[in-house]
Amino acid sequence: MSEISQQPSANQEWYRLDNAATLYTLISSSKITCIFRIEAHLKRTININRLQLALDNIIERFPYYRVNLMPGLFWHFWNTNLARPRIIADSEYPCEQMPLTKNGIFPFRVRAYKSSVAMEFHHSITDGTGALIFLQALLAEYLKPKGVKDKKKNNIFKPGQTPELSEYEDAYKKYFKKSVPSPLKQEKVFSLPYKLCKSKPFCRTTGIIELDDINPVIKKLNVSITEFLSAVFLYSFQDILFNIPGSKRKRHIRPIRIMVPVNMRKIYPSATMRNFSLYVNPEIDPRLGRYSFSDILKQVYHYMRVEVNEKYISKQIKRNVRAELHPLLRVTPLFLKKLILRIATTILFSRVNNGVLSNIGRIEMPSAIRHEIENFQFLLPPSSGVKICLAIAGYKEKLYLNFARIYREAEVEKQFFRKLVKMGIKVKII
Repeated sequence: MSEISQQPSANQEWYRLDNAATLYTLISSSKITCIFRIEAHLKRTININRLQLALDNIIERFPYYRVNLMPGLFWHFWNTNLARPRIIADSEYPCEQMPLTKNGIFPFRVRAYKSSVAMEFHHSITDGTGALIFLQALLAEYLKPKGVKDKKKNNIFKPGQTPELSEYEDAYKKYFKKSVPSPLKQEKVFSLPYKLCKSKPFCRTTGIIELDDINPVIKKLNVSITEFLSAVFLYSFQDILFNIPGSKRKRHIRPIRIMVPVNMRKIYPSATMRNFSLYVNPEIDPRLGRYSFSDILKQVYHYMRVEVNEKYISKQIKRNVRAELHPLLRVTPLFLKKLILRIATTILFSRVNNGVLSNIGRIEMPSAIRHEIENFQFLLPPSSGVKICLAIAGYKEKLYLNFARIYREAEVEKQFFRKLVKMGIKVKII
């Protein structure tokens, strides 16, 4: 069987990393942790023993996450981890580095504090879609009413189910097309003129919006929430750029570009529980003049409709998979791959993107337990490569926006929320 098409069997003890996981394990460090977090805030205090029992019950349904990262001569690989994942106390600083290759360490952790449950995942094991499915299954098992069976069908994974082989799939390699061209190279972006915060890993700001406030605005503009908030994000960077005095601005003026993850399962048929997301990069070029918000929104709207389709996305798949299959890279020792890629990735990300905006979407839970959950929140930590991130999640009638930055100044968040308020969208800031 070829390297492109080989898939693991559901009972084997080890298997290859998917294409995205290969990169994440190589660049992971204390400065780029490659961790993301999804939180559920419940209405009652967490019973740790019950939560541990729920995790013990549900982990068998996710054998592809019950693994330990092992280093080989040229590549990492996943090895079945028969240890018991333990509930741990939450930390003052979320998304801390994971010692992935330490014996018995899982590529995820479950943290609890008072009434909140948080799951932190190393991006090498899955993306936001897989992580959310895992957390939903854990909460459903923890909150299920005693002696009551949920008769309504839902998509929540349950203990005792047999995983489908398709859940293990490396979908990048499955949909890799050797014949398509690679994407064009991108210009260097505008760099925010702020100092980095050294007193703590990053600063977090949460904004809460009522869907009843934002929905009329996006319906009138005929755009999605992701498109609208991406435009506000770009507009915020532009405001900062044009607030720089004219003489200094000339040194800074460059394109403004953000990374917006795309769930590839909406483009290609795949049930994979591993990584299957890529980024698109809406941008504006202030060297052409200052953009109105309407101009930026049109730019984002049309960009997303052109770029988020099978033909354009296939170019990104080609670029990423081709790099992994390059004969020289394949025979480069693992330690040397790590050294080269950590340096190259930090430089590349900081040069070609101003920030990340990721919307995990509106989260649904079974009606029998929906009332037990106050909200869900999503968090992406910034890094030396991507210095500010905006992670968005919706639950019930509210939208939760989490900014995380390593800059001292909170100017991007300020400009962002001011713009929303000016458009009649109320924001509660935490």
